[in-house]
Amino acid sequence: QSLTSLLSVSSKTPVEKLRTTNLSLPVVHSVMLRHLTFHGARRLSCAASRFSSGFVGENIALCQPQAYFSSRKGSRYLPPSDEDNLLEPVEKSAMASPDDMEFFDPSTFDLNDDEESEEEILEREQEEKRQKIRDELDKRTGRLWSDPWEITHEEWSTKRVADDLPDWTPDMCSRISSERVKIHPDGTPTLLTLSKIALPPPPPPHPGHGNAKPYSKYRKSAHNEYVAEKVAAMAAPKVDEILKKETWQDKQDAVDELFESVEFQLKDQEKILGRHPKFGDWVERALEDYLRSVKHESSATKESVTDKEAEGDISNNFPSKEQDEKALPIFCDLYDKEGPDAVVPKILHPLKPHAKDGPGRMIEEWEIIAHKETKRMMLRQSTRKIAQVLSDDSKPSRVYVTGKRGVGKTVALATIVASARRSGHIVLYMPDGDRLRKLGYYIVPSGHREGMFDLPRLSQEVCAELLVSHEADIKGMITSVEKFEKFMSKTQITKMPIESKEKVALVDLLKVAVENENYAAPCYSIVIHELMNQTEKPFLMVADAFNCYFDHGQYFHMDYDENVKNAIPCKLINLFEPLINTMGISADGNGEGSKKTEASIIKRGGIVVGTSEAHAVARESTDGLDASAKKASSDDSKIPLHFVEVPRFSPLEVEHIISNFEATGLGRLRFDRGDTVMNGNEVAYIQMVSGGVGQNLVDECVM
Repeated sequence: QSLTSLLSVSSKTPVEKLRTTNLSLPVVHSVMLRHLTFHGARRLSCAASRFSSGFVGENIALCQPQAYFSSRKGSRYLPPSDEDNLLEPVEKSAMASPDDMEFFDPSTFDLNDDEESEEEILEREQEEKRQKIRDELDKRTGRLWSDPWEITHEEWSTKRVADDLPDWTPDMCSRISSERVKIHPDGTPTLLTLSKIALPPPPPPHPGHGNAKPYSKYRKSAHNEYVAEKVAAMAAPKVDEILKKETWQDKQDAVDELFESVEFQLKDQEKILGRHPKFGDWVERALEDYLRSVKHESSATKESVTDKEAEGDISNNFPSKEQDEKALPIFCDLYDKEGPDAVVPKILHPLKPHAKDGPGRMIEEWEIIAHKETKRMMLRQSTRKIAQVLSDDSKPSRVYVTGKRGVGKTVALATIVASARRSGHIVLYMPDGDRLRKLGYYIVPSGHREGMFDLPRLSQEVCAELLVSHEADIKGMITSVEKFEKFMSKTQITKMPIESKEKVALVDLLKVAVENENYAAPCYSIVIHELMNQTEKPFLMVADAFNCYFDHGQYFHMDYDENVKNAIPCKLINLFEPLINTMGISADGNGEGSKKTEASIIKRGGIVVGTSEAHAVARESTDGLDASAKKASSDDSKIPLHFVEVPRFSPLEVEHIISNFEATGLGRLRFDRGDTVMNGNEVAYIQMVSGGVGQNLVDECVM
């Protein structure tokens, strides 16, 4: 009767509800035993047959619940041990009516077990560890952990556009940046002035840059300099006593004693360096050099000092190492207030922005800065070294400039071009060798020189550039018609549209080349030949991306190869012939090019060429040129070749470049107001990610 009452409560009884939950039998028993009353538990055992068919293999437990639960004693499905006799029979009189019973409601009970599984415990512990790491990262500050230039959601939701932003003015520059950036008082210094400016030294070589030999050489020289300083400090007090001795034998004995005492004392002071196997040799060599310098100073007479002062120009000497170490970076400014308002100043003509990045990316900085009335470039020791070579224009010179990509080779060449023109030089500037080597429109055989080929369109372009930049300088230079026979046939000379057939001005030849494309190539060759052999004014040739001329050729003609498979070498093309012959090096890859190629001579002036790492040039061609230039720089020749490597920026130079970016309104530093330059961590971060490379510095300060 009680069971009937239990099942008649609803069409779907609690037992049927439990059957639909897909729970295992032990779980069902555990739930029912925990939430039913004592009498309800007895009725559960009576009604078990109703749902036993849904649990295969559990019929025994359903028919004999007491035996089943006794076997599960201690399991987590059972109530505490004091309720083991829960299913003992009770008196009939103690049975309650259906109204007194409490029924199980699954909707109000969490069927999940209270105890965690091993997987849940492990996952919870790992999540706690991850949360600790997240909390620790949230507490960190700096460039890697918080981005002050992050655009917030509130800023994105605003309707401000670029026109709503305030206009940049130089007054927005911070005081520290405006005081740090120094501009040369002359704007663009002359070559002689540039050669005397004290500039900070470049960073030392680093073994992580791919070549350990320069670093090893630097470390060795650093050890020698350090030992020499220590030896000079220890020997100076004793040398005065040695000089006071009367006999030569006494002086010699004192010097021998000095060698022994200095070495032992210095070895005791230097606990680590003193254990080097060559430490004694370093000390001996340093002491010998110091004694020679003392002897030289003591032998100098007052008369010789007076003679030096009488010569006047003591300032002609180049800056010393001590002066450079105390110097700060300085910028030159090429902006021409009277010239046209263009991205590239006229003094650097024909340098211009290129659709495909052009020669280097130096011009990109001038295009994106907010300050349009300045064109600044940093002066560096590598640039000064070139100026020191060219400052004496009476001696012909050759300069080969190389360096990693983006370190400032184009800037160095452009600075030399501006400084040379400021000094009165006639400069033939070819800034984009990659374009010249493959975009010559068409090529034709030379009409008078066998085996040579002409690029009429590009020759006409270069002649026009010379007229724009140096028409006033070339005006007055005259050549004779007899010299034309090397580059022109008699028929061409006769038909040339010039007034005088005896003496011809170089300016008239350039104008003929600009007006008549057929005469452009021979006129170009004649003018360059005359400028190289005249002594009236210094003539300088500057070519960027010089290694492009030694890569796989882009010009073909049947007169050179009937099958038109082999390209014409650039040294057989009139446009590049003066440059290649004057440098006198080749990309043979073994450093012997200087011996195989005889350099042409510029009677007054020189040539400066630079390599490019931004264009598609075979690595073997560039490496071969470097090896050939190094070999030629060590050889004794009529025209000395100077090998100049442009290094990365030092930390001091990086600080001043960042200040200059803020002072000119570049990128995100435009409205920075000194937050970056005054944050040492931020400056160190920019130095790290840029690697001291100029192009990377611009990218980092823009994005």
